[in-house]
Amino acid sequence: MKKFRGCLAVLILATVCICSSSAQASQSEVDRLKQESENASNAVNQINDTKKQVEDAKEQLEDQADSLSGQITSLNNQITTVTGEISATEEDIATVEADIETLNQQLTDTQASLDEQKEYMKVRIQYMYENQSTNTLVNFLESGSMADFLSRLEYAAQITAYDQKAVEKFEATEQQLEETKAAIQEKSEELSAYQDNLESKKTQLGTLVNSTSTALNTTNSQIADTQEAIAELEKQLEEAKAYEQKIQKQYQDAQVALAEKLAGEQGGYSGGYSTTDEETLLLAALIQAEAANQGDAGRLAVGSVVMNRVASSKFPNTVSGVIYASGQFAPVTSGRVAIILAEGPNSACQYAAAQAIAGNTNTDALFFCTYTYAQALHESQVAAGQSGFLDRTAGTVINAHYFYNYK
Repeated sequence: MKKFRGCLAVLILATVCICSSSAQASQSEVDRLKQESENASNAVNQINDTKKQVEDAKEQLEDQADSLSGQITSLNNQITTVTGEISATEEDIATVEADIETLNQQLTDTQASLDEQKEYMKVRIQYMYENQSTNTLVNFLESGSMADFLSRLEYAAQITAYDQKAVEKFEATEQQLEETKAAIQEKSEELSAYQDNLESKKTQLGTLVNSTSTALNTTNSQIADTQEAIAELEKQLEEAKAYEQKIQKQYQDAQVALAEKLAGEQGGYSGGYSTTDEETLLLAALIQAEAANQGDAGRLAVGSVVMNRVASSKFPNTVSGVIYASGQFAPVTSGRVAIILAEGPNSACQYAAAQAIAGNTNTDALFFCTYTYAQALHESQVAAGQSGFLDRTAGTVINAHYFYNYK
């Protein structure tokens, strides 16, 4: 925001309506508008700060939503993998059950063969006993010769050995089948347990997906809320900025009106004021803050304005009274003058202050501002249908400043 430099300082908020003719011109009104302008600027800053906080919160929520979406994708991929494992396990279980069924059939067939073989043995043994084919003496007596006797004994022994081997073979086969069946049943139980574990894992993953999806929905809702809050804050910010500009314009106009009111007489300090060393340094500090880079003429002109005011009945009659008057010099309000005083004004500005106090002034102006500001103010007033600022003043440009009185 633009300011008068050294004349009618800081621009702020107020509710005074400025008519095309003139603004209220009391010092109290200027002070009130200054406070209102500061309040409006603070309101704009506060809305900006709040908007930044909400935008940061929205960014964090968006990061959280991205993370939750990634978690859901990962969980769904895990569910897909587990589902595939469940299907493969079900196929393995089906295969094992088919093997068990096959083994059961083989056991049944083997048991049937064993039972049949045992039945044949019983029949043969019964036959041999009934026919006394096992009686050695009978066989010997019935045999026509020793060779026939031995042949009979060998035949009986072969039959007995065959039956014994057959029984042992069937029993071994039965035991092997039982062992294989037991191993396959154990594998089936392991597969069933693994399947149960997979189903449990799938259920847990599904629960996680549901809870994460709920969290994501909540986060997205919060993002929408913050977006609405940002939109509302942007609207408030636009209104606050418009109000700030309006009040700053009213404050500027009130400052100008007050200056016109105070400008009932034109300056012309020619010396004779007795100052203290402290006041001389104070004036030097103000000159340094306002015109340190404006050359000898520019520095002296600022000091001349202060001394012209001291000599005017419309302003305080002391250097400190003029400089510390409310709302007059921006560097006083900003604290710049106090800093320079603490460090000590430079020699060029002290010289300019001494020359002005001695009455060696180079302007009778009571006011000054930057020429850029004066030109801009003139153009804005002309555009508003008013008499322009430069048309209502008589002044001199010294370097970057415009020193003036009202006509």
